[in-house]
Amino acid sequence: MKISEGHVVAVCLSSGGIPRVPVESAELTPYGFVGDGHRYDEHFAPKRAVTLFNYEILQRFEPATEPFLAGSVGENLSVEGIDLAMLEVGDMLMVGTAEIRLEKRWKPCHAKDAKTGRTQPNVNEHLGFFASVWRAATIRPGNRIQRISGGEG
Repeated sequence: MKISEGHVVAVCLSSGGIPRVPVESAELTPYGFVGDGHRYDEHFAPKRAVTLFNYEILQRFEPATEPFLAGSVGENLSVEGIDLAMLEVGDMLMVGTAEIRLEKRWKPCHAKDAKTGRTQPNVNEHLGFFASVWRAATIRPGNRIQRISGGEG
């Protein structure tokens, strides 16, 4: 994986909770994706407008099990090629034509497969990010994602 560039594998939404399911595209606003619900009020906040998780991690979430589908940990954006573990709070990313700022590392509690209902706790401490939206846009699978500036801590 590269540190600074990749692409969106899936844009995932739900009525609240996990799993989120892939959609063809979604409008990203400063308060999150249009049509995306949140199970807990504290999750509906500008600094938690969008969640990102590496698709590569879903493919090996728990050794000796089948890979999980995009959206299985509740992420809005499953991304590939860009290594979120190498990024920092404050980094700015361009996703298609949207701009987002990484606000906080995020540890999903577990993964739940939309197809089978199988769940697996996140015992390996896999991390993603919460991000805020600086420039809204429609996001779709295949959009390029790139780091455009470094974090301020």
